[in-house]
Amino acid sequence: MGLLSALRKIDRQHWFVCSTCMTESGHDELKSVFYSEGPRVEILGRQWMKCPRCGGTTTRSFQEIKDDGSEAALWGLERIVKKYPRQQFEVPPPRPSP
Repeated sequence: MGLLSALRKIDRQHWFVCSTCMTESGHDELKSVFYSEGPRVEILGRQWMKCPRCGGTTTRSFQEIKDDGSEAALWGLERIVKKYPRQQFEVPPPRPSP
């Protein structure tokens, strides 16, 4: 991890972790964390971010994790994000089948 990546500030509102992907990948953070600036989906009056990998809505933003007081989990996730380039986590949405 370089010095600049260690000092890079993370916009927690655009970084998400998907619980479904975390479970299906055997708790592999690289396959469970994604970056998105896209719109959220409203389900039962609550705004959710749809996972571009699995299509599920069992996601939480890094900001929500911080607000809940899960500092240890947030620290680990932010460390992973700082270690790799953002392009690694920018997942294009799945293409609709014809």
